[in-house]
Amino acid sequence: MNTIRVMAAFLGVFSAGIGGCSTAPTGGSVAMHSTAMPGRLQHIVLVDLTDDSEIAAMKADSDRMLPTLPMVRGYICGTPVDIGRGNVAKDYDIGLVVQFDSVEDYKAYLEHPVHKELVATWRPKWRRSYIVDFGL
Repeated sequence: MNTIRVMAAFLGVFSAGIGGCSTAPTGGSVAMHSTAMPGRLQHIVLVDLTDDSEIAAMKADSDRMLPTLPMVRGYICGTPVDIGRGNVAKDYDIGLVVQFDSVEDYKAYLEHPVHKELVATWRPKWRRSYIVDFGL
């Protein structure tokens, strides 16, 4: 996956998630969990699962666990939205954006038992992932 396609995917997930639950232009339902996005450090994870039947379960676990962490300033999670643009990545199953105020908060998140539990449960089920971190 090249950088341009990843950023296009991020922008699709980010903009769809800001409004909360929405309906995809194709008529399918897109369930999004969203909170305010005030953090200065962005952690973006795009995941392709080995078994597509587990998409809803991973999303549900992420939605249940990640927003509860005290260092998380913003969180959204969603699935690809196909609006017919050929240059937008669709080769992932779940996109997550987690925001933090600082690098220290991000490092604390990586070591938090809840994050470690989520990763231990789901990473073995990933076909591949692409992770991007950037600051404002």
